[in-house]
Formats: sequence, C-alpha cells, structure tokens
Amino acid sequence: MSETKTGFVAKIFTKEGTSARGAWYAKSFKIAAPDGTEDPFFYQLGFNTECPFNEGDYIQFDAEPKDDRAQTVVKGSGSKPKNPPQRTATKSSGGGGGGRSYGGGGGGGAKVKHSDLFGDIGGYNTEDDIRRMSYSAARGDAVSLVGMLLEHDALPMSGAKGKAGQPKRFEAVTEMVDKLTVEFFYDSATGRKLETVADAGTVNVDADAQLPDAEAEPEAEAEPAGGEAPPADDGDEDGSF
Repeated sequence: MSETKTGFVAKIFTKEGTSARGAWYAKSFKIAAPDGTEDPFFYQLGFNTECPFNEGDYIQFDAEPKDDRAQTVVKGSGSKPKNPPQRTATKSSGGGGGGRSYGGGGGGGAKVKHSDLFGDIGGYNTEDDIRRMSYSAARGDAVSLVGMLLEHDALPMSGAKGKAGQPKRFEAVTEMVDKLTVEFFYDSATGRKLETVADAGTVNVDADAQLPDAEAEPEAEAEPAGGEAPPADDGDEDGSF
C-alpha cells in the first residue's frame, strides 16, 4: 500500500552497471524534513529513469514499501509543490553539536571515506552499503548471463534431462551463478577486466591471439556514485514525476 511522502531532497544517488542486456543505471534519493531530520529510507525511481528535481528541492510523491531500507516511488505520483515550508536549523543525527547540511550551503555534509577494496566512498554510504549493493548487482548480472547461456544451450549440464537429473542440473546452475557473482563483484570493485580483455573497437588483435574465454567477458560495474544533478526546474509550474 502506497503512502504520500514530502520533504527536501537531501541526496541523489546513481548506481550504474552493465548486464547481458547492456548498460543500465538506477537512481534513488533521500529526503529530509524542514528541520533537517533525514528520512531513513532510500526512495528508488527505477531503472533508467532520470530525476526531475535537484538536491534541495521540496517534493511530494507516493511510495510503496520494498524492504527495510528502501521504498519504490509510484510512477506519475510526484510533484514539486509551489509554496514549500521554510527550512529551519538542521538537527544533528545523534551525539555532539552541529548538524548536517543538505542541498548545498555551509557546514556539515558527509566526509569521503576510503576503502581498500572500493576506493573513495562519498555521500552517506558505508563500505558495507557499497559491498551489499555491488554484490546484489553482480548476483543479478550472473543470473542474467546464466539464463542467456541456458537459453542458447551454451552451459554444459552434468545431469540428464528429466526429473532424475534435476539435482545435478540444479547444482551445476547454482555453482555457475555463484562463480560468476564473485567474478563480477571483484571485476566491478577492481576494474581488473579492463586490463585482461582487449577492446575490439580500438585494439588490433592478431587472429591467432588467445583471448579470455568469451563466457567471462560480460562485466558489471555496480559501484554507486553520487549522480550529477539534472537541469534545474524553471519554477514556473509544478514539476511531476
């Protein structure tokens, strides 16, 4: 069941990657009350959908529960009300003095954190957040690739067709999904595939050269990054999304 939400856009996030179906991106955002108190949920706009608002805009929209960390924005339900409430002094999210600042302006803000695996992490994400999102994207890409291999009869099966061979086929498919998940996860975190696979569009490759196995070529780049803000609304009328 959907619920109407209102608030100032505190931060916009962009998650990008490449699957068997091609490149994709997904945008989500967080909102804050006029006093700066941040809503705990990530609000997801879906795949390949641009944000029709900027950080700092006051918006209204309907959202449906997804899990304990995210909700899905109901398409077509959003707008930017004309007379937003006055923003007051921001509240601290806990502990000592000072508060967070959203949508630009002085003070506060999340500090860049460094991860040995993922590099610099900006915004309000933690290394655990990046790990979970990268793993989830890698898992999805692995499932898509295995599905494509099965569709084209390109995945060796140790179990014969029929009910008797189901356990072996199940084991073979899940083993391949697990293997590709780990491969895609580390490819996205380290960029190692960029060093091991030749780009046929820019590199002349000897016909006899040994290239990596084609089954290992698709890659997923799932590390989220703060998205660039879309063009500002002219303010003449309510925007909708």
